[in-house]
Amino acid sequence: MSKALTLWDKLLPDQPLNNEYFAGSDYYRDLYDLIARTSGLKPATETFKLVLSDKVTVEEMASNPVQLRLLELIVRLTGARRVIEIGAFIGLSAMSMARAMPPGGKLITIEKFDHFADICRKNFAANGLSDRIEVVEGDAFEIIDRLPQDQPFDLAFIDGNKERYAHYFEVLEPRVRSGGLILVDDVLFHGDAVNSRPKTEKGEGVKAFMDLAASRSNYFRLALPICNGLMVMQKP
Repeated sequence: MSKALTLWDKLLPDQPLNNEYFAGSDYYRDLYDLIARTSGLKPATETFKLVLSDKVTVEEMASNPVQLRLLELIVRLTGARRVIEIGAFIGLSAMSMARAMPPGGKLITIEKFDHFADICRKNFAANGLSDRIEVVEGDAFEIIDRLPQDQPFDLAFIDGNKERYAHYFEVLEPRVRSGGLILVDDVLFHGDAVNSRPKTEKGEGVKAFMDLAASRSNYFRLALPICNGLMVMQKP
């Protein structure tokens, strides 16, 4: 007797039920090529003029082009004019969102490390986005505390210190307008957030946020199993 079908048997494109007719030799590469070709995606180094970091590669730290396109799509669909980001790296997610904003839009990206903040400023200038993106260097909690309380954001993107994800959410929550979005990256954290007992401190921090998200029943929300996981939450 065959195993009964479950809801999680058809969740991901690489599960047997979703790729049973694939006849090639490298499913992941062919799947990516199909998505990139049909979506018009190119590597970040071809999409933007980039100054790169000598400390870590784009492939290691930056969002995948598929997720960058998703961020851009969300901004386009919502018409977000005021966006805040925690964790800039070299500015790829900020640039992807900023170029999708309507005229007059403004994105604030907070970066703790001066090395990456300096690279961001160079990349924003090279791509003609300095007028839309402001890099604020320093501790995210101190910076958010100084922001005007009468200027809510349409969208917040959290991609900073994983151990502090829940706290980031709590301080940003009152800064996002009703109906606005809070997006949180890496919410699966290499599978550690799926463990009942995470193996790493970062995994523990992400899991704590996911438990907090689960308790926000008044939010319309969805955890997407894309890349390392993306939580999308609409504030009531």
